[in-house]
Amino acid sequence: MKIRECCICMVDFEQNEPIRYLPCMHYYHLSCIDDWLMRSFTCPTCMEPVDAALLSSYDNQP
Repeated sequence: MKIRECCICMVDFEQNEPIRYLPCMHYYHLSCIDDWLMRSFTCPTCMEPVDAALLSSYDNQP
């Protein structure tokens, strides 16, 4: 079952694939957003600042 597309890599999410929710509730492939956040502490969708200390509480799977 496909859920949605990661706006970083433009690939659809697959069921049971690890994803990360940001505090703004946008979500991405875990590897995509982790790489993104190494360069920028903002959400790639809404540009909301992301506090790195909060990220571990937003790990999730669909």
